[in-house]
Amino acid sequence: MKTLIVGLGNTILSDDGAGVFVARMLKKDLAGAVDIIEAETAGLDLMEMLSGYERAILVDAIKLDDELPGTVFRLRPDDLKITPRLSSCHDIDIVTALALGRKLGLEMPDEVIIYAVQAADMLTLSEGCLEDVARVIPLLAREITSFVKGEKMERVSIDLSGRRSGNA
Repeated sequence: MKTLIVGLGNTILSDDGAGVFVARMLKKDLAGAVDIIEAETAGLDLMEMLSGYERAILVDAIKLDDELPGTVFRLRPDDLKITPRLSSCHDIDIVTALALGRKLGLEMPDEVIIYAVQAADMLTLSEGCLEDVARVIPLLAREITSFVKGEKMERVSIDLSGRRSGNA
């Protein structure tokens, strides 16, 4: 299955770099098995990146109320639907990007998984993640590696339903 992993974020904004740091670890573990890229963009750029792949795995930081830093959520695009109206094309979410790509005749992935790491701070200039987020990065990289290889895995991520699962 042609797979793309995208580590999203900005590595000089503390926890915002979590997705990029996971992608960098995966480049060592999954070299040659999948395509792995780092990106600071989303919206229409993400649509173009995903074109031509059967499966996409996105890794990014997230900031939700009342969640502990370092918590990892495993989401599907429909979990992230926010609003049917956009203020500009730069604001399109992953659901809209996938739908638009398909409407334009692009080959978009049928399977999209999003790993979102709860951040403590995504605004402070710092070239590394804070302790709670940094601690989970190698665990998440291991989970994604096992998932891609089809191996039994110990999950660090929580599905949106909030239920932990020892195996995927």
